[in-house]
Amino acid sequence: MTASDSKKTERQCLVEEEQKERFAAGTPYDDAFRTMTNDCPDLLIPLINEIFGTNYSIDAKVIFDRNEHFINTMDGELEKRITDSSFKIVEHAEKESGKYLIESQSKPDSTMVVRIFEYATQIALDENVIVGNRMTVEIPSAAVLFLRSNNNTPEKLEIEMITPGGTVLFDIPSMKLISYDISDIFEKELYFLIPFFLFNREKTFTDCETNEVKLGELLEDILRTIHRLDEAMEEEHLTAYQRCIILDMAKLVSEALTEKYRKVREGVEKIMRGRVIETEASRIYREGMKEADQKRLKQDAKAMLDDGLEIERVARILQLTVEELEILVGLVTT
Repeated sequence: MTASDSKKTERQCLVEEEQKERFAAGTPYDDAFRTMTNDCPDLLIPLINEIFGTNYSIDAKVIFDRNEHFINTMDGELEKRITDSSFKIVEHAEKESGKYLIESQSKPDSTMVVRIFEYATQIALDENVIVGNRMTVEIPSAAVLFLRSNNNTPEKLEIEMITPGGTVLFDIPSMKLISYDISDIFEKELYFLIPFFLFNREKTFTDCETNEVKLGELLEDILRTIHRLDEAMEEEHLTAYQRCIILDMAKLVSEALTEKYRKVREGVEKIMRGRVIETEASRIYREGMKEADQKRLKQDAKAMLDDGLEIERVARILQLTVEELEILVGLVTT
């Protein structure tokens, strides 16, 4: 076996090991990230502004690219890869303002920079422009959200491309969740991060299992966070729908993160179960919707059902009963 063969085998093993974890069914952190991305796209705008120092308005539009790509492997076969989020941000007057690729990471992974390069170049190739004998490709701005990090977690990743026309070097900034406490998240309106905030308290879980005082402090912090989320909704910084998705995904993440900590898990579950309040969707349904409100809610419900979400989950997101939802979308008549 040659040295190059040895390196190839080593890299293949790393990629295969990473993919087993990342693309296994029911990976909760990836599921939560993708759900937040797809269901609450407006919340990506403050995130992009924070990472890249941009100044997009809250009225900017997020337009998604397809997230499935087929990459040529070293064996010459096509392999499907799924990006966490690939999208464009369009400011006023339909002027395209930027292309972005965001990946989340819950564990150290030496293949991250490889994966981002594969995604970014494939996205660029998908949208190439050919004029005459020249092909132009645009590499999207990419970043990584590290849900866990330590002193060895880099501030940025780098990709250097050596071409016959010259060398190109570009950065991939990293956003470390540990750098943001709950006050930072609310002050900067980084609501996208809230489903993952328990990662910052993960190291306390062992103590919380044996120390009722510390467990109580953790649960009080969670309850305060939910209260602030309620206030953000009441002040119209968030919609009722966004709040419901955030809590739904926080519950999904917490169930996985606290799996080995019975007391912590039971305490968090009790708080999450107790936070179901009447949302905007439920209120306008029960009080009688205006025609425009009814149309919007009906469109949202049908879109989620068309995307394959189970009717029970759609009803839970919109805070309707299944029977109410069925009437709303015309599955049954009154």
